[in-house]
Amino acid sequence: MEATGEHVTGKWIYWAELRAGLLGAALALVSPIVQAEGLTHAFAHAMEQDPTWAEARARYAEVLADGDLARAGYHPVLTVAGRATANHREVVGDYFGLQDIDRSDDFEAFGYSIQLRQPILRLDRWRQRDAASLRVAAAAARLNAAEVDLMLRVADAYFAALDAEQDLEFAKAELRAISDRADQVREQAQLEIATELGRSEADAQRELARARVLRAEQALLTRRAELALITGEPTMVLSAIRSYGYLPELSTTDREAWVQQARESNPLLVATRLESEVASRAVDIERAARLPTLDLIAQRDYIDNSGGVSGEREDSEDLIGLELRLPVFDGGATRARTTAAVARYEQALARQARAQRQAEFQATSAHSALLLGREQVAALRTARSATYDAVEATEGGVFAGTRTEVDLVQALRERFDAERALTRAVHGYLLNSLRLKAAAGTLGTPDLMSVNRMLDD
Repeated sequence: MEATGEHVTGKWIYWAELRAGLLGAALALVSPIVQAEGLTHAFAHAMEQDPTWAEARARYAEVLADGDLARAGYHPVLTVAGRATANHREVVGDYFGLQDIDRSDDFEAFGYSIQLRQPILRLDRWRQRDAASLRVAAAAARLNAAEVDLMLRVADAYFAALDAEQDLEFAKAELRAISDRADQVREQAQLEIATELGRSEADAQRELARARVLRAEQALLTRRAELALITGEPTMVLSAIRSYGYLPELSTTDREAWVQQARESNPLLVATRLESEVASRAVDIERAARLPTLDLIAQRDYIDNSGGVSGEREDSEDLIGLELRLPVFDGGATRARTTAAVARYEQALARQARAQRQAEFQATSAHSALLLGREQVAALRTARSATYDAVEATEGGVFAGTRTEVDLVQALRERFDAERALTRAVHGYLLNSLRLKAAAGTLGTPDLMSVNRMLDD
């Protein structure tokens, strides 16, 4: 009995030490990480490295240039042309009243032409200029939408990598616990305290735990690679949430208020509205191609011939006046372009309707997920506390002989599962808060900084 008592006491000390070690592994997940980079650092890297964001900025710069091009359509145009030629001319027969001419000559000629043209009445260009301003506004909204999308992609990838890191730490902690238990059962089997069946079961659990570690390592590599696709930083050290006591509150819990805000300010919806206006102006531009145009022109032509049939001469001509052009028939090209512009306008209206429905759905979905997420976090906090009590109760049962080591390992695993579920729920709540603000068109860097403070505190 004394030996048995020593064995039970030693087993109690063993599980107490194991529990402390596993608790330390869990706390390591939420302890400060040296030189860790938070969410705002990841976003800063993405602003510099993400190809999708770089493409969006280049597209915006392109639209700005197109706007300058449209405004240039009503500016004066000055053209200068010069010419220097070597000529050979032959004249046979009558030539300006002279009969029976048979003459050839080699000579040089120099000349230039200067023309200034100022559009006065070009309705299509006026409308192009107005449409260009709308295109710039739509491009700015698209750029804002791209920035919001980048924030969400960074946050999704960042928290996915954090989840994967946590899964790996928990898997390693479980492997250590199960491996230590398997070693203990093996020793007990040698002392004939445990059965061979128990030893086989412990070995099987250890191999399963090792497989879970390998799977978690692969998942972490994948998640970090996905984050690196955005940030360009494959070795970024992540900063984890270290306190679950505070969750950011909503400015209002009224779902309809968020949906209405999305209808008014969602960046993609704003962009599609402006693009519909641009498409409408494009129809007017094509129709204006049928209208007459009026330009003011001033021109000077000069030529200096060193020879020729008429001999050496210098000619110059100056003119100033108005030029009126009236399109009469272009083979149906204007009608075809107008029909195509109307079709593009209808497409733009359809995209606008789809964008509005998506904005409303995103706001509704994120709002519901946020409210349910808060309740889930509260429930998981209670569950986590209960698992701590369950571990202590199971330890007491092992000491009393009413519970087994298998029961204790299972209790510890449930506690780790509760920790993991709570962390994932908090991550999900924070992501849904960002998604709701993104749908409503209010997401900005201050919101990322607010989430980042939860990582740094």
